[in-house]
Order: sequence, then C-alpha cells, then structure tokens
Amino acid sequence: PLSTRELEVLHLIVAGQSNKEIAHALGLSANTIAVHRANIMDALGIHNTAELVVHAIRHGLVSLS
Repeated sequence: PLSTRELEVLHLIVAGQSNKEIAHALGLSANTIAVHRANIMDALGIHNTAELVVHAIRHGLVSLS
C-alpha cells in the first residue's frame, strides 16, 4: 500500500536519518518528509518511529544491508 516515494522515505527512516536529512537527500522540504512519514504510519497503523522501524524490517519492506 506504500508508494515508491514512501518506501524510499521509509528506507531512510530505518537508516536513522532525520526528516531534515531525508529532505536534503531527496531534494524536498522537511515538511514534505513529515507528511510522507505521517502517511506511512497511518497506512501501516503505527504510532511511533520505533514501531515503524521494527514493522518495516519484520515485514521485509526494507533491508538492513
């Protein structure tokens, strides 16, 4: 249910990057990244970043390599 951009943002979140760092890497605003993060969390029914990272890894949405 996640878009290509949302998966890209999710990968960077899992890598430990802040919204500002992700925004810089993708050439977007930090507010846009915050919206992507909120949309990802809403789509997955997750309420905090730690849960998001665990869910992404457990369900194969991102890899650690």
